[in-house]
Amino acid sequence: MARGGTSLASIAGTERPSASWPTARRLLDYLAPYRRSVAWAFAWIVVSAVNLAVAPAITGIIVDTAVEAAASGRDAGALAAPVLALLVSGVVGWYSQRMQILTLGTVGQKALFELREQVFGAVQRLSVAYFDRAGSGDLMSRLVNDVDTVNSFLAQGLRRVLASSLGVITTLIGMLLLDARLALATLTAVPVMLGVTRLFGAVARRAFRKRQEAISDISATLAEGLAGIKVAQAYARTGVNRTEFESRNALNRDANIAAATVSSAFSPALAVITSAAVALVAGYGGWLAATGAVSVGVVVAFFAYARSFFSGITQLSSLYADTQSALAGGERVFALMDTEPAVRQAPDAIDPGRSSGRIAYEHVDFAYADGPRVLDDIDLEIEPGETVAIVGPTGAGKSTLVSLLARFYDPTGGRVLADGHDLRALSLAGWRRNLGAVLQDPFLFSGSVAENIRYGRLEATDAEVREAAGRAQALEFIEKLPHGLDTNVGERGSALSGGQRQLLAIARAILADPAVLILDEATSAVDTRTELAIRSALAEIMRDRTALVIAHRLSTVREADRIVVIEDGRVTGQGTYDELLEAGGLFARLHEAQFGEA
Repeated sequence: MARGGTSLASIAGTERPSASWPTARRLLDYLAPYRRSVAWAFAWIVVSAVNLAVAPAITGIIVDTAVEAAASGRDAGALAAPVLALLVSGVVGWYSQRMQILTLGTVGQKALFELREQVFGAVQRLSVAYFDRAGSGDLMSRLVNDVDTVNSFLAQGLRRVLASSLGVITTLIGMLLLDARLALATLTAVPVMLGVTRLFGAVARRAFRKRQEAISDISATLAEGLAGIKVAQAYARTGVNRTEFESRNALNRDANIAAATVSSAFSPALAVITSAAVALVAGYGGWLAATGAVSVGVVVAFFAYARSFFSGITQLSSLYADTQSALAGGERVFALMDTEPAVRQAPDAIDPGRSSGRIAYEHVDFAYADGPRVLDDIDLEIEPGETVAIVGPTGAGKSTLVSLLARFYDPTGGRVLADGHDLRALSLAGWRRNLGAVLQDPFLFSGSVAENIRYGRLEATDAEVREAAGRAQALEFIEKLPHGLDTNVGERGSALSGGQRQLLAIARAILADPAVLILDEATSAVDTRTELAIRSALAEIMRDRTALVIAHRLSTVREADRIVVIEDGRVTGQGTYDELLEAGGLFARLHEAQFGEA
């Protein structure tokens, strides 16, 4: 477990830097649709910057006017105009800053809205294979934490960078116009400040990237720990889990300390340089005033200019570190958005319309990533309206077979056909509209019972939803819920039992009216009495459509038109229940193991 701190040198020596400009340019592209608003904000920033340069000069005029009045014994009425001008400058500065914050803040939120929409859309397009590899915690970190760092840049960071930059430029112009000698004295500190910023910049980029990755890792650990809390308590693993979390938390702590170390090193270094530069300006200006080369008012104005100038430089340096954090987050967000789905739709894909349900596997091979082959030369034809049960031991490839049919994955060899068309030639949405699935672990979304049943067919009426619930034998328990069909099922259906969630999943499939129905251990979560009830409902809806039934319990496949036996990724037998039982082999052994008879 990591306990020690992380040095700047160690950060600098890890991970190659990514190009920051392409990331920044992509982020700025989100502001392009709001050019007019950005232009107005920029105009207000210019007003603010010019005002910032004018105020010290007015202050110098006030001082010189007051000194002259005191020396000559004249009335100080001449101070009224410059004092009023300084007050007006204060009001203009306040209003221009307010308008730029409001305008760019609004634009930033609109741009962030578009970014979040695109990120979520990109996630929705990713293939199932991506989620097999990526942890949910890492995805949530990219979608929440990294997007938030981008938000800070688009909403406020960009405005502050522009305002500080223009403020420094206008202040420099004001100094040069007021007195070139003092301006040059002030600028002697700039190369030193730029060198310090450059030194820490590359280190900061890597530090903030490591911090984002550490946050991602700890988010993944938290997500997994919460999801598996029951298992952890059942196996008395909570202590071990705490130890593992402590280790990751330590890495997260060290990464954050390292990032804070980089940030904290900026301010003191720049503060020392700023203090030295202001002292130089004050000393040199004082000497010039003492020799009569400049007036006292010029020295006072220049002192204000110098403080404003170095304040802008210091703020830019600080913003540079914040910008590096935003760019590090942007890189991770764009890396997610740029991930190509493993399953892609062909440019000339056709919409299959309503399928007849004729399915064919031709010499299909499949392996997950670089793993061993899961399916080996599968040849299988399924006729329209046929109910085919797929049985075999755990790991034989049953679920993989139907995953290929849903095109969650593409075969590594051979092809899967629907009505004679290779699935890769069909539009994804068009083909999947023909499918309905009831899985072993049914997923329900937060919302009402009716909304979950209607999920596959949003236009369905309340009467149709109710009819589907009745056919799935779910209406009896639904009517006992506090608000019936309007009862909220909770997150992932937590307000319902496992059997009730399964019944709702079956009702959802019934309402969708698919051409091809996939049942993956669909009755595994219900009791025997409920199983008998829904088997009759399933038999009714399977009568007019192709159905693939995956089951370990052989009692659920007795009425199938055909049973396909899969062993080690190959089809080792086909036939009716009685035919396979009589033929012996794996099916007969499975039957004997479950029922104790040959």
